[in-house]
Amino acid sequence: MVVAVGEIGDKTQLATVALAARFDSLPAVVAGTTTGMLIADAPAVFFGEKASLRLPFKTVRYVAAALFAAIGIAAVAGLRVPW
Repeated sequence: MVVAVGEIGDKTQLATVALAARFDSLPAVVAGTTTGMLIADAPAVFFGEKASLRLPFKTVRYVAAALFAAIGIAAVAGLRVPW
């Protein structure tokens, strides 16, 4: 349930709703937002697949967990990124 609530209203959904409210052609809005997501996601999938052949998954998992924990601790501590 928490994940479902967290996923409501992400930027892609909000942009699609805003575009659908502004323009009359729902199929064009859906086609445009879907195409945009495919263009944005395709390189990540392609390079991720290539990287998965060279990087051990266990190492990637530990690095990702450490970064996630560090960002969470920084957020709770109220630290701000300087950029």
